[in-house]
Amino acid sequence: MEADPDHLRERDMEDIDAKRYVESLIELHATVVMINTSGIIASYPTALPFHTQSAYLHGDDLATIIAACHEADIKVIARTDFSKVRRPLFEQHPEWAYRRRDGEIVDEHGDVHVCVLSEYQQDCAPRIVEETITVLDVDGIFFNMAGFQTFDYRGVDHGICHCGGCVRGFRAMSGADLPEVVDIDDSVSRRYLEFQRQTLRDAKRRLDELIRRLRPDLAIDRPSDDLGGFVRQESNTALDRALPEWHYSASSNTKWVVSSLPRTVSSNSAVDFVDYPVRHVAVSPHRQRLRLAQSLASGGGLDYYVIGRLDGRADRSGIAAVREIFGFHAAHEDDYRALRSCASIALLTGPHGNREEFMGWFRLLAEQHFLFDVLTVDAIDDERTARYRALVLPDLQPLSDSVAERLDRFVGGGGTLVASGRPGFRTDALDPRDGTALACLGLERIEAIREARGAYLQLDEREGFPRMHDTDLVFLDGIYVDARYHPAAQPLLRLIPPGPFGPPERCVLPSPTGEPGLVVNPFGAGRALYLPWLCGALVHRHGHANTSSFLADVLEHHAGLEPVGGNLSPMVEVTLLERPNGSRLLHLVNGSGHAGVGYVEPVTMHGVEVVVPYDGEPADVVGLVSGRKLDWSAANGGLTVRVPELRAFEAIRIASGQERS
Repeated sequence: MEADPDHLRERDMEDIDAKRYVESLIELHATVVMINTSGIIASYPTALPFHTQSAYLHGDDLATIIAACHEADIKVIARTDFSKVRRPLFEQHPEWAYRRRDGEIVDEHGDVHVCVLSEYQQDCAPRIVEETITVLDVDGIFFNMAGFQTFDYRGVDHGICHCGGCVRGFRAMSGADLPEVVDIDDSVSRRYLEFQRQTLRDAKRRLDELIRRLRPDLAIDRPSDDLGGFVRQESNTALDRALPEWHYSASSNTKWVVSSLPRTVSSNSAVDFVDYPVRHVAVSPHRQRLRLAQSLASGGGLDYYVIGRLDGRADRSGIAAVREIFGFHAAHEDDYRALRSCASIALLTGPHGNREEFMGWFRLLAEQHFLFDVLTVDAIDDERTARYRALVLPDLQPLSDSVAERLDRFVGGGGTLVASGRPGFRTDALDPRDGTALACLGLERIEAIREARGAYLQLDEREGFPRMHDTDLVFLDGIYVDARYHPAAQPLLRLIPPGPFGPPERCVLPSPTGEPGLVVNPFGAGRALYLPWLCGALVHRHGHANTSSFLADVLEHHAGLEPVGGNLSPMVEVTLLERPNGSRLLHLVNGSGHAGVGYVEPVTMHGVEVVVPYDGEPADVVGLVSGRKLDWSAANGGLTVRVPELRAFEAIRIASGQERS
């Protein structure tokens, strides 16, 4: 799906011309457009008294615009937003409002936040959806800012909603008052999170059932059934976002959707603007190009998010780069149909996971050139995990008993699990366990979870750690899990506890203990590797070779996983996708333009070689971006491809012998 979500403002409808509007989309090679239709403002003539009518409908109407889009083979997604209502509607129904703990509302320029449990969201919103999809000939529907929203557009968190509906609903479910703040170590907070989950699940299911009944042809945003739709996310920036910069936003967003929801389109939006307060200035075009290339390389669609009409932008600096990538995809659309990842590793993620630990493992796998997918724990089943040789579980504490059983079956059947931190130390309801739900890890008893700042791991054995030949130590930070293990488990490395680190006269290493830094546990026909510390978070926050080289050795020499070969820079992201006819798409995404906190034109790389798994010989190897045939050689189950020049990215079509015949 190529999309150009125009978040049309009210005033954009004052003089909009359908013909010119569609021409601007065609110039960008867009095949799908998202247009504001409903919710805060009705962008079409509405018959509903609780749907605030726009006062600017003087240009071509939405029906005309949609018809013009369809004539140009452009599909239209209806954008809705039920998180707020205009002030006059709130004054008629003050009971609909989100309420802070002190009873005050949140009013942003006359848009008043409303609660998920209000009559407006529970009863009025479905009626607005019904009107929207029956009056307008749209092709899909998107729900903006769905859920329990507590933040305003300035980034201020106003806390848990204390409206009458929330107070009564939570008390009926739990018998308790609402917690002051959400803290997963507090039992009332855990029940509140479950209350939120059930409320949203039930409301979404009812809404999706309504849409399926009225318009079974519509693509639905995050459908609650298994009938397909799309998941729209964003790669964006923010003025106050904490560093480090997350270089792989588009890749990670796309990978989990493609791998976990194969019937659902990943539509990760490259956001044009800097932040909410700076919506009229674009980010670097090189950042936009990188985001879109990452989405394509990970098997997703293209999505570009701009405020207002394309023909009225004050800052047009990013559009050329977007047009370039959209045009490339349009020219090679057949090559991007029905793609499936060739990865043999899956990085697991899930709700309430340790985001820093996940991002560190993602970065490690990408920069060390392991081919990998991202899989949500909710999507784990025996058939899906059978595709992989190894699963990586990064400090994901909440695991249900059923998911833990599936992971144990995967390992018992011959797979490899690499886990870090506190995997399975909580139930899926976030209640703490005494230990872990995973039998394969070989943890018999948790003694303590300690602070590890200033601690080290002693590398006593060199075998299996060739990248660490010039150091005897691996440094720790964060937590360390002190545990007792099954007798068959093999402990590696020895913990050196924190010692004096100042003044310099007292900086002497304490003696190592018997506590391990890596445990390898045989389990059935497979094995589990457990790192009882937060190694991924260190890669994400600091990226020192001391951590990343150690973990690369763990994956390659202890888990038995092979990275892609060749002479690739760590700043080149590599993916390998396959079509049903046997042809493959090898992507090389050049991330060398990531300069500190900004993005500049990536450095052109020359004489690039990459070696990927491949049986036999291909019929042809062509660089789709450069338009040239590439030199290659095949031997010993590997295909070496030589790329004379790598600019922003290259997509290499490896044609199978089946295509030639």
